[in-house]
Amino acid sequence: MNTIPIFLLFISSLLYFFSYPGVDNDLWGHLYFGREIVQSARLPVENLYSYTASDYRWINHEWLSEVIFYGLFHFLGSPGLILFKLIVGIGVVWILDCIVRERTASPLARLLTLIWTMAILSPGFNIRPQLFTYLLFAVFIFLFYRYDQGKKAALYWAPVLMVLWVNLHGGFVAGLGAFGLFSFWISLRGLRNRDMKPVVTQVLIPLIISGIALLLNPYGLDLLSFLVRDLLLDRLITEWEMIPLLDFSFIEFKLALVAVFLLGPWSGSWRRWDFVLAVLAALFSVRYQRHMPLFAIAAAPFLAQGIEKVNHWIEGRARKSILSLGMLTIALYQLHWMGEIHLQHRFQLVINPLEYPAQAANFLQRNGVRGNLVVPFDWGEYLIWKLYPDVRVSIDGRYTTAYPTEVIQDHWDWMEGGDGWRKLLERYPAEIAMTHRSHPVTALLRKDPEWVYIYSDPVAFVFVRKTASQEHLLAKFRDKGLVPPRPPSIYFPG
Repeated sequence: MNTIPIFLLFISSLLYFFSYPGVDNDLWGHLYFGREIVQSARLPVENLYSYTASDYRWINHEWLSEVIFYGLFHFLGSPGLILFKLIVGIGVVWILDCIVRERTASPLARLLTLIWTMAILSPGFNIRPQLFTYLLFAVFIFLFYRYDQGKKAALYWAPVLMVLWVNLHGGFVAGLGAFGLFSFWISLRGLRNRDMKPVVTQVLIPLIISGIALLLNPYGLDLLSFLVRDLLLDRLITEWEMIPLLDFSFIEFKLALVAVFLLGPWSGSWRRWDFVLAVLAALFSVRYQRHMPLFAIAAAPFLAQGIEKVNHWIEGRARKSILSLGMLTIALYQLHWMGEIHLQHRFQLVINPLEYPAQAANFLQRNGVRGNLVVPFDWGEYLIWKLYPDVRVSIDGRYTTAYPTEVIQDHWDWMEGGDGWRKLLERYPAEIAMTHRSHPVTALLRKDPEWVYIYSDPVAFVFVRKTASQEHLLAKFRDKGLVPPRPPSIYFPG
């Protein structure tokens, strides 16, 4: 088959799945904290940005990612961050292709496998520290396959990578778990062959060194003990919810799930470590949506096997000219769709104006508002970027790394307007409140005589507490002296 349509479809798919200029709600925080680390040449020890947990110890397991993100944004702006995301996506796909080509020699089968994998990766492929986990997880699996192919020193790269991973993102736990599973499987093989010496020197020693390498982080054992506790907690966040299996959401993932569970036993791979890893990744993904990219990486070899079995039929029955035309059509569509977005927005990250309180934040800025601001969880890091140090927030996306669980629970109760919604306001000295228009607490605050409604827009409401510290602001409101906000920019950082 002509390689030009295959190449064009591959390139267009990389751009289509990995270069969308969307913004994660924690990106402002990652850049802000990265800048603080670079400028102060130290890691903040306490949560200085919040008034509800100002003396709580902040364990920042993403500090190195934040420094890298800040450096990219400082020197290259939004295009640099988009390009970085695309490069990481290319890296993951290239590594997977090195693995997949051992399962199928057909360029078309490899292409279809990689596109399927990209489609599963794409929803979680935002500019956030998890990108490093996806890349390093793929590298670790590649090292396992290299060992299986006879490269007996391959696993000695793992400790070096683990030193980086433990400072980039807490997802290193997935890498260590995969390494442990692989080591267990290889140890069973060694016991059956009654030859454990190579297993010890080539597998177990690198695993032990990788475990020791985890201590090479600014928090030492405290980081590991924190993660052990944190992984056991439930989170009321969308990406930590279960995947509903009886609808058409995440259809690429569900089809891949069926493929893995059918192909493993059928191909005789169910006794291999990689099948067990893919099954475990699938179970974790069903339980927690955020783990789908890890499943996509682990499942790619099995998807290649499945596609290889039908590829002979496709190439045998379909005319090559029709296949080439179909691939060119899809490639041109993807290039046109994504190219139009990037040209329209000049390769800038785009902020959804109905998702973030840009006008409300500008209103507080222009009126010189200072004080403790109670906010919804999703807006915290955006408002830190915009308003700190004049304003300190009640919560943000750092979640349990920077806040005790009781503060987090008080916020959910507050936003939902349940029986205990006032606990957050009574336990901590809140002076200003910014609420989402759709949250039940908005209606409750409008009726509360202790709070004055001073501003609203299509996204947010702003309330001020009747306290001495805010009397000047309330007087300006009564005298109609407050300045309206400027129109918000849709381009990051807003």
